[in-house]
Amino acid sequence: MTDSLEKSYHARKNTILVVDDSEAVRILISAFLREGGYTIVAAENGRQGLDCCRQEPPDLVLLDIAMPVMDGFSLCAILQMDEKLCHIPIIMLSARDDVESKMRSFELGAVDYIIKPVSRGELLARIKTHLTISRLTYSLQEANKKLLINQEQLLRGIHAAADLQKNLLPRRVPDCRELHFAAYFKPCEEVGGDIYNIQRLDKKHLAVYILDVSGHGFPAAMMAALATQALSGGTHTLIAQGQAGERPASPAQVIRELNREFPISRFTLYLTSIYLLFNTEDFSFRYCCAGHPPLLHMSGKGTVSLLDAGGPPVGMDGVWDEGEGKLESGDRLFFYTDGITEHNSIGGELYGQGLLIDSIEQSHGLPLQEAVQAIVGDLRHFGGQVDADDDVTLLVVERE
Repeated sequence: MTDSLEKSYHARKNTILVVDDSEAVRILISAFLREGGYTIVAAENGRQGLDCCRQEPPDLVLLDIAMPVMDGFSLCAILQMDEKLCHIPIIMLSARDDVESKMRSFELGAVDYIIKPVSRGELLARIKTHLTISRLTYSLQEANKKLLINQEQLLRGIHAAADLQKNLLPRRVPDCRELHFAAYFKPCEEVGGDIYNIQRLDKKHLAVYILDVSGHGFPAAMMAALATQALSGGTHTLIAQGQAGERPASPAQVIRELNREFPISRFTLYLTSIYLLFNTEDFSFRYCCAGHPPLLHMSGKGTVSLLDAGGPPVGMDGVWDEGEGKLESGDRLFFYTDGITEHNSIGGELYGQGLLIDSIEQSHGLPLQEAVQAIVGDLRHFGGQVDADDDVTLLVVERE
């Protein structure tokens, strides 16, 4: 409805337009309506009735069929085609008792058909019913408009959050020509709780980490963004300014600090993570796996080993151990979330770690990006091309 029509609708409640060429009928019907507390507007043919509707739209129209100038069928059709007037309920009030007249009235948009002569009680009851339906319909339409507006605003916010989340992902390995990476990132909703990053800590150290927040959607994405912010800007991961010789925190220290900042009692969510501290001078690394699927290390010869030193998920308290290793020329490290290993086939079978390792081994010898595409292709083939019901993230780091 337009603003003027809305104002008219609310300001002139219970206004009935009576359109009938018989003055006696108009007088009688008007008397019934006044007794019922309604305001009456009268017209003696369809043309006058149309003018009345366009000047001040009534809440309901009582419409005769057989009239000069413009009959009831014609007026009914015109009102139904006018987007400003089509909401007005029309009750046909006619002496015709044939089925064809009734069917044509309903086909043209009338909500009811009353045969003359009509009793006062029946007329008032039918009018009350259709006014109630009309007002409920109007209220539902207005509520639906508000819902659509809110939904549009929410979708804009979600799209903006999805763009922000994608912008948090790294585009290159910072300042290390011998390391390369490729990744696949697909939230099961617009945004998700998976995220990864590769960041330079000092001249000889890189941090590589992957996070998976429990749950899906916006709450998980918000917590993932908060955790990323903590890892990117907190003194527990970066060298403290002004303190020469201080080294970055160890992976276990980082996990303990995250656990302190994101307790499950506060956020009602927990997160799993692998945090890896990489030495870009000798290509050694230390890592900590906090409740996350194990890190997979594939040697240049194609053999895969599991690196799972660590402890419970972040937020649940506990003790976290560290593991160590070295990335030789041609080696690859595979970070991934459980959206891969817990991906279901159509028959309900889990993809699992075994099939993932098989796929990784089969990808040996492929260029890095092609290897990631091949692994994801195997996963989708296993799932019957059905999208996963969890966020899916795969990050592969390779020493050239």
